[in-house]
Amino acid sequence: MQKGSRRRQSLYMLVIVCLVSILSACNAAGGQGSVPAQGTTSRSLTPTPIIPQIMPSCAGASCTVTSTVPQGRPFIDTRNNIHLFLSFDYHVFDPAAIAKYYDFVWGADVNKVAAYRATNPNILLSYYISFFRDSGAFGNTAAHQSLAYWQAVHPDWVLYRCDRQTPAYEDNQDNVIPFDFTNPAVVQWQVQTYAQPASQQGYDAIAADNVNLQNLIGACGFYRNGQWVQRYTGDVDDPQWRADVLTWTTRMQQALHALPHPMALIPNLGIGGISLTDPTLQQIVAHVDAVVDESGFTHYGQNYVTDTSWVKYVHFIERVQQQHKAYYIVNEFSDFPLTSADIEWALASYLMSNQDIAAVFFSSMQQYGGNIYTPALSVQLGSPRDNMYQGQSVYWRDFTHAISIVNPSSSTSYTVNLHGHYTDLNGNAFGTTVTLPPHSGQILLY
Repeated sequence: MQKGSRRRQSLYMLVIVCLVSILSACNAAGGQGSVPAQGTTSRSLTPTPIIPQIMPSCAGASCTVTSTVPQGRPFIDTRNNIHLFLSFDYHVFDPAAIAKYYDFVWGADVNKVAAYRATNPNILLSYYISFFRDSGAFGNTAAHQSLAYWQAVHPDWVLYRCDRQTPAYEDNQDNVIPFDFTNPAVVQWQVQTYAQPASQQGYDAIAADNVNLQNLIGACGFYRNGQWVQRYTGDVDDPQWRADVLTWTTRMQQALHALPHPMALIPNLGIGGISLTDPTLQQIVAHVDAVVDESGFTHYGQNYVTDTSWVKYVHFIERVQQQHKAYYIVNEFSDFPLTSADIEWALASYLMSNQDIAAVFFSSMQQYGGNIYTPALSVQLGSPRDNMYQGQSVYWRDFTHAISIVNPSSSTSYTVNLHGHYTDLNGNAFGTTVTLPPHSGQILLY
């Protein structure tokens, strides 16, 4: 999730117009006279595990969940309805006007912090850095230093590829220098340069980008006291790389928690092809305070997460929340503009995995930075009656005023039976059946 991904900004307003058109017909009251959702289908003989509910703290209509940060800002409780977060805010020109619609801002502009806080005191605000690259100066991530500068000032910080000469640039961005993130001095510099001023400016968290469990940059090693140190094989799948990511998250979280105004560590965690049960992944999750997952249910917009992979991913998101760690799901789509099917897939899948502290964002590819809220997203689903379960070959979850249905199959459509009368998010009425194509979702109101 690159801070600099502002391409196609001229198309941004078209995305918003499309979203409004797709969802504007939503009726928050839902349909009339329907039977409660638990009558819609028989349950699977192997239901999903019951996840213990985290008990929120409520003051009037506002509820929060304690975070893992000592004396840190609590998370907004997300058990009821749909909860959104904002991925960057380049195109947000009146943050005070939209703050109430969001639980969290990934990479909030320093000049907008006070405005967000003025109208939503509970909103979680994070300052953006790349976990292993030069992230410029505080308040100006574009102020990178050159390779010659780092080779002169901290030659042992530069991380190289296996030719021992080419820095391990990410995405061919040869103006952004990669660092040896195993070096404690690098972490200390990151805290002093970014975290301390961010803490003083009212931020709640560090949004650490590119925390990938795979060595996607072909990194091999660095020079220490003029001698080459080969740290990695250069291969994508490298246990040493994962172990070093764990070391960095552990050090950074400890440093952030120790600040006078403690901060959360919220990485954009790139799991890639690593198993969701990988022990190192579990330890990394244990040493962060929340997760942003740019891959989401669309694998960075490249394809849909389907079949058993979808089920395992839902359970993983549940388990992270069980540890009092929020989960923020980004869903990118190759479509431009987004379709109603895109939005239903993102929302219905999110609703299956949301326990108490999860939120969702969706956009076309890399179309970050803008307000995605429409009134339709304030639909009153109520609270969940149960966890996800399987029936009629698809997955269901019952809410006080709605049902969420997902068909995660990569190849098969299913027509399922309903009881009662429902409307979808576009206000269309449904009778006794609904057909779900492969990798599709449906939210029905009653």
